[in-house]
Amino acid sequence: MLRVTIHMTPVLTLVLVLSIVCGVLALSAGCRKTPEREGGAPRMSTAEIIRVMDAHVQELMAVPGVVGVAVGALENNEPCIKVLVAKRTPEVRKRIPRTLEGYQVVVEVTGEIRAMPDSAKE
Repeated sequence: MLRVTIHMTPVLTLVLVLSIVCGVLALSAGCRKTPEREGGAPRMSTAEIIRVMDAHVQELMAVPGVVGVAVGALENNEPCIKVLVAKRTPEVRKRIPRTLEGYQVVVEVTGEIRAMPDSAKE
């Protein structure tokens, strides 16, 4: 069995986990009706919104109070970029854009996020 160990900060670990989870959720949403199947405008691919998120994650994570960035979905199942914050502040409102490269940005208050202890080390 091949074992690979990658060392990352808890925030980067969280961003990676959230990105993977949201990517899986977005891919599973592909089984539903989409606008192009209904004759509407085509959606951009999951890979495209992940590329957009990755291109902006550093600048978003640099905003004080931002604890994570993820790909999510709006109520109408359109993909969006979620910015997870410890609390909503005037600086967050001012520095987080409403859209990034055509994708809506949603600010979600999650509170502080901490990594759980690694039970393998005990």
